[in-house]
Amino acid sequence: MAELILQSGAWHARVLPDAGGLIAALACGDVPVLRAMPPGSRSPLDAACFPLVPWCNRIAEGRFAWDGAEVALSRNFLPERHAIHGHGWQSAWAVESHDPGNCTLVHRHDGTTPGWPWAYLARQQIVLNDAGCTITLSLTNLSERLMPAGLGLHPYLRRRPESRVRFAAAGVVVVGADLIPTGEALPPAHFADFAAGAALPAGLIDHCFTGWDGTASVTDDCGTITLAAEGAGLLHLYAPEDPAILCLEPVSHLPDAANAGAMPLCAPGETVSLSLRIGVA
Repeated sequence: MAELILQSGAWHARVLPDAGGLIAALACGDVPVLRAMPPGSRSPLDAACFPLVPWCNRIAEGRFAWDGAEVALSRNFLPERHAIHGHGWQSAWAVESHDPGNCTLVHRHDGTTPGWPWAYLARQQIVLNDAGCTITLSLTNLSERLMPAGLGLHPYLRRRPESRVRFAAAGVVVVGADLIPTGEALPPAHFADFAAGAALPAGLIDHCFTGWDGTASVTDDCGTITLAAEGAGLLHLYAPEDPAILCLEPVSHLPDAANAGAMPLCAPGETVSLSLRIGVA
Protein backbone atom coordinates (compact mmCIF):
# COMPACT_ATOMS: atom_id res chain seq x y z
CA MET A 1 0.00 0.00 0.00
CA ALA A 2 1.65 3.23 -1.14
CA GLU A 3 0.04 5.74 1.22
CA LEU A 4 -2.41 5.88 4.13
CA ILE A 5 -4.51 8.96 4.89
CA LEU A 6 -5.55 9.47 8.52
CA GLN A 7 -8.09 12.03 9.73
CA SER A 8 -9.76 12.78 13.05
CA GLY A 9 -11.43 16.13 13.59
CA ALA A 10 -9.00 18.88 12.59
CA TRP A 11 -6.02 16.52 12.62
CA HIS A 12 -4.83 14.80 9.46
CA ALA A 13 -1.74 12.82 8.49
CA ARG A 14 -0.17 10.93 5.59
CA VAL A 15 1.71 7.70 6.26
CA LEU A 16 4.06 5.80 3.92
CA PRO A 17 4.37 2.25 5.33
CA ASP A 18 6.64 0.77 2.69
CA ALA A 19 9.05 3.74 2.63
CA GLY A 20 10.29 3.21 6.21
CA GLY A 21 7.07 3.25 8.22
CA LEU A 22 7.27 7.01 8.11
CA ILE A 23 4.82 9.84 8.59
CA ALA A 24 4.90 12.07 5.50
CA ALA A 25 2.84 14.95 6.93
CA LEU A 26 0.97 15.91 10.11
CA ALA A 27 -1.21 19.00 10.40
CA CYS A 28 -3.98 20.45 12.53
CA GLY A 29 -6.41 22.26 10.27
CA ASP A 30 -4.42 24.28 7.77
CA VAL A 31 -1.38 24.57 10.04
CA PRO A 32 1.49 22.08 9.63
CA VAL A 33 2.72 20.60 12.91
CA LEU A 34 5.48 18.48 11.41
CA ARG A 35 7.15 19.43 8.15
CA ALA A 36 5.58 17.88 5.04
CA MET A 37 7.57 15.72 2.63
CA PRO A 38 8.16 17.20 -0.82
CA PRO A 39 5.78 15.78 -3.45
CA GLY A 40 7.06 12.50 -4.85
CA SER A 41 9.78 11.97 -2.24
CA ARG A 42 10.03 8.65 -0.42
CA SER A 43 13.28 9.33 1.44
CA PRO A 44 13.08 9.12 5.24
CA LEU A 45 15.41 12.11 5.36
CA ASP A 46 12.58 14.19 3.87
CA ALA A 47 9.97 12.72 6.23
CA ALA A 48 7.83 14.32 8.91
CA CYS A 49 8.76 11.51 11.32
CA PHE A 50 10.40 8.09 11.17
CA PRO A 51 10.93 5.27 13.72
CA LEU A 52 14.25 4.36 15.33
CA VAL A 53 14.48 0.61 15.98
CA PRO A 54 16.26 -1.58 17.21
CA TRP A 55 18.76 1.16 18.15
CA CYS A 56 18.87 4.97 18.11
CA ASN A 57 21.45 7.31 16.65
CA ARG A 58 24.97 6.01 15.97
CA ILE A 59 26.90 2.82 16.71
CA ALA A 60 30.57 3.67 16.21
CA GLU A 61 32.11 2.04 13.14
CA GLY A 62 29.03 -0.19 12.91
CA ARG A 63 30.54 -2.63 15.40
CA PHE A 64 30.16 -3.63 19.03
CA ALA A 65 31.05 -6.60 21.24
CA TRP A 66 28.24 -8.75 22.62
CA ASP A 67 28.38 -11.98 24.61
CA GLY A 68 31.97 -12.67 23.60
CA ALA A 69 31.48 -12.03 19.88
CA GLU A 70 31.59 -9.02 17.57
CA VAL A 71 28.40 -7.74 15.99
CA ALA A 72 29.09 -6.11 12.61
CA LEU A 73 26.38 -3.86 11.16
CA SER A 74 25.89 -2.38 7.73
CA ARG A 75 27.13 1.18 7.40
CA ASN A 76 23.75 2.37 6.31
CA PHE A 77 24.32 6.11 5.86
CA LEU A 78 27.34 6.44 3.59
CA PRO A 79 29.77 8.13 3.49
CA GLU A 80 29.39 8.17 7.29
CA ARG A 81 31.35 5.31 8.80
CA HIS A 82 28.91 4.61 11.63
CA ALA A 83 25.70 2.57 11.59
CA ILE A 84 22.80 4.89 12.34
CA HIS A 85 19.15 4.84 13.48
CA GLY A 86 18.53 1.08 13.25
CA HIS A 87 16.73 -0.87 10.53
CA GLY A 88 13.14 0.36 10.71
CA TRP A 89 13.63 3.65 8.89
CA GLN A 90 15.09 1.86 5.84
CA SER A 91 12.66 -1.08 5.78
CA ALA A 92 9.20 -1.64 4.37
CA TRP A 93 6.50 -1.91 7.05
CA ALA A 94 3.34 -3.96 6.55
CA VAL A 95 -0.11 -2.57 7.37
CA GLU A 96 -1.61 -4.63 10.19
CA SER A 97 -4.73 -2.47 10.53
CA HIS A 98 -6.07 0.83 9.20
CA ASP A 99 -9.10 2.88 10.23
CA PRO A 100 -9.92 6.51 9.38
CA GLY A 101 -8.08 7.90 12.40
CA ASN A 102 -5.39 5.34 13.08
CA CYS A 103 -3.14 2.64 11.67
CA THR A 104 -0.83 -0.07 12.95
CA LEU A 105 2.31 -0.99 11.01
CA VAL A 106 4.68 -3.92 11.58
CA HIS A 107 8.30 -4.59 10.65
CA ARG A 108 9.93 -8.01 11.14
CA HIS A 109 13.61 -8.88 11.21
CA ASP A 110 14.65 -12.53 10.97
CA GLY A 111 17.94 -12.17 12.82
CA THR A 112 20.19 -12.89 9.85
CA THR A 113 20.43 -9.77 7.69
CA PRO A 114 21.74 -7.10 7.64
CA GLY A 115 23.87 -8.09 10.61
CA TRP A 116 21.62 -7.71 13.66
CA PRO A 117 21.77 -11.26 15.08
CA TRP A 118 18.44 -11.14 16.92
CA ALA A 119 15.00 -11.75 15.47
CA TYR A 120 12.42 -9.17 16.45
CA LEU A 121 9.00 -7.73 15.68
CA ALA A 122 8.54 -3.95 15.69
CA ARG A 123 5.06 -2.47 15.79
CA GLN A 124 4.15 1.18 15.26
CA GLN A 125 0.69 2.53 16.03
CA ILE A 126 -0.28 6.02 14.87
CA VAL A 127 -3.51 7.39 16.36
CA LEU A 128 -5.21 10.72 15.71
CA ASN A 129 -7.93 12.18 17.95
CA ASP A 130 -9.06 15.59 19.15
CA ALA A 131 -6.00 15.89 21.39
CA GLY A 132 -3.51 15.32 18.60
CA CYS A 133 -1.35 12.46 17.35
CA THR A 134 0.04 9.62 19.45
CA ILE A 135 2.79 7.41 18.05
CA THR A 136 3.55 4.21 19.97
CA LEU A 137 6.57 2.17 18.95
CA SER A 138 7.18 -1.29 20.43
CA LEU A 139 9.83 -3.96 20.01
CA THR A 140 9.39 -7.67 20.80
CA ASN A 141 12.40 -9.96 21.12
CA LEU A 142 11.66 -13.06 18.98
CA SER A 143 15.10 -14.60 19.55
CA GLU A 144 16.09 -17.06 22.26
CA ARG A 145 18.62 -14.83 24.00
CA LEU A 146 18.85 -11.43 25.62
CA MET A 147 18.74 -8.63 23.06
CA PRO A 148 19.89 -4.99 23.22
CA ALA A 149 16.77 -3.02 22.42
CA GLY A 150 16.73 0.67 21.55
CA LEU A 151 13.68 2.71 20.58
CA GLY A 152 13.15 6.27 19.47
CA LEU A 153 11.16 8.57 17.21
CA HIS A 154 12.61 11.19 14.86
CA PRO A 155 10.01 13.94 14.32
CA TYR A 156 10.84 16.95 12.16
CA LEU A 157 8.93 19.75 13.84
CA ARG A 158 7.77 22.92 12.17
CA ARG A 159 10.62 25.41 12.40
CA ARG A 160 10.22 29.11 11.78
CA PRO A 161 12.39 32.18 12.48
CA GLU A 162 10.29 32.84 15.60
CA SER A 163 10.62 29.29 17.00
CA ARG A 164 11.45 29.02 20.70
CA VAL A 165 12.20 25.61 22.18
CA ARG A 166 11.35 24.67 25.76
CA PHE A 167 12.26 21.55 27.76
CA ALA A 168 13.92 20.65 31.04
CA ALA A 169 16.96 18.36 31.31
CA ALA A 170 19.85 17.59 33.65
CA GLY A 171 22.76 17.81 31.23
CA VAL A 172 24.16 17.67 27.71
CA VAL A 173 26.28 14.75 26.51
CA VAL A 174 29.53 15.91 24.88
CA VAL A 175 30.37 14.37 21.50
CA GLY A 176 33.51 14.43 19.41
CA ALA A 177 33.85 15.46 15.78
CA ASP A 178 32.47 12.04 14.82
CA LEU A 179 29.34 12.70 16.98
CA ILE A 180 30.20 9.81 19.32
CA PRO A 181 30.00 10.62 23.07
CA THR A 182 33.31 11.40 24.78
CA GLY A 183 32.10 10.53 28.28
CA GLU A 184 31.96 14.18 29.34
CA ALA A 185 28.88 16.24 30.19
CA LEU A 186 27.93 19.89 30.06
CA PRO A 187 25.26 21.92 31.91
CA PRO A 188 21.79 21.77 30.32
CA ALA A 189 21.92 25.47 29.35
CA HIS A 190 25.20 25.08 27.42
CA PHE A 191 23.60 25.91 24.06
CA ALA A 192 20.69 28.02 25.34
CA ASP A 193 18.38 28.25 28.35
CA PHE A 194 15.85 25.81 26.95
CA ALA A 195 14.28 25.33 30.40
CA ALA A 196 13.00 28.91 30.14
CA GLY A 197 12.24 28.70 26.42
CA ALA A 198 14.89 29.89 23.99
CA ALA A 199 15.58 30.53 20.34
CA LEU A 200 17.96 28.13 18.66
CA PRO A 201 21.52 29.48 18.46
CA ALA A 202 23.49 29.57 15.23
CA GLY A 203 25.43 26.46 14.32
CA LEU A 204 24.79 22.74 14.57
CA ILE A 205 23.29 21.07 17.63
CA ASP A 206 23.30 17.26 17.39
CA HIS A 207 23.38 16.33 21.08
CA CYS A 208 21.56 14.18 23.58
CA PHE A 209 20.12 15.71 26.77
CA THR A 210 19.97 13.53 29.87
CA GLY A 211 17.48 13.63 32.72
CA TRP A 212 14.67 14.75 30.43
CA ASP A 213 11.23 14.87 32.06
CA GLY A 214 9.43 13.72 28.88
CA THR A 215 7.83 17.02 27.89
CA ALA A 216 8.82 19.74 25.42
CA SER A 217 7.28 22.51 23.35
CA VAL A 218 8.06 24.69 20.35
CA THR A 219 6.36 28.09 20.13
CA ASP A 220 6.28 30.34 17.07
CA ASP A 221 3.96 32.78 15.32
CA CYS A 222 1.67 29.87 14.31
CA GLY A 223 1.13 28.66 17.88
CA THR A 224 2.68 26.06 20.19
CA ILE A 225 3.52 22.43 19.45
CA THR A 226 3.56 20.23 22.55
CA LEU A 227 5.37 16.92 23.02
CA ALA A 228 4.83 14.35 25.79
CA ALA A 229 6.77 11.08 25.74
CA GLU A 230 6.75 7.90 27.81
CA GLY A 231 9.51 5.29 27.82
CA ALA A 232 12.18 7.83 26.89
CA GLY A 233 14.43 9.40 29.51
CA LEU A 234 16.57 11.16 26.93
CA LEU A 235 15.90 13.85 24.35
CA HIS A 236 18.13 14.18 21.29
CA LEU A 237 18.09 17.68 19.81
CA TYR A 238 19.04 17.94 16.15
CA ALA A 239 19.07 21.49 14.84
CA PRO A 240 21.45 22.05 11.92
CA GLU A 241 22.09 25.38 10.26
CA ASP A 242 19.31 24.53 7.80
CA PRO A 243 16.51 26.87 9.01
CA ALA A 244 13.83 24.34 8.06
CA ILE A 245 15.04 21.44 10.26
CA LEU A 246 14.29 20.97 13.96
CA CYS A 247 14.12 17.52 15.55
CA LEU A 248 13.30 16.77 19.18
CA GLU A 249 13.78 13.01 19.37
CA PRO A 250 12.60 10.97 22.38
CA VAL A 251 15.05 8.06 22.71
CA SER A 252 15.71 5.23 25.14
CA HIS A 253 19.50 5.36 25.12
CA LEU A 254 22.53 7.49 24.29
CA PRO A 255 24.40 7.41 20.98
CA ASP A 256 26.83 4.46 20.84
CA ALA A 257 25.32 2.93 23.97
CA ALA A 258 26.10 -0.52 22.53
CA ASN A 259 29.82 0.15 22.89
CA ALA A 260 29.42 1.79 26.30
CA GLY A 261 27.57 -1.18 27.80
CA ALA A 262 24.51 1.00 28.33
CA MET A 263 21.91 -0.40 25.94
CA PRO A 264 18.48 -1.26 27.38
CA LEU A 265 17.92 -5.03 27.37
CA CYS A 266 14.95 -7.11 26.25
CA ALA A 267 14.51 -10.74 27.34
CA PRO A 268 13.28 -13.46 24.94
CA GLY A 269 9.57 -12.90 24.33
CA GLU A 270 9.59 -9.54 26.12
CA THR A 271 8.18 -6.33 24.59
CA VAL A 272 9.45 -2.83 25.28
CA SER A 273 7.72 0.34 24.09
CA LEU A 274 7.97 4.09 23.72
CA SER A 275 5.24 6.62 22.92
CA LEU A 276 5.04 10.24 21.85
CA ARG A 277 1.97 12.49 21.99
CA ILE A 278 2.12 15.50 19.65
CA GLY A 279 -0.43 18.23 20.31
CA VAL A 280 -1.00 21.97 19.89
CA ALA A 281 -1.84 24.72 22.33
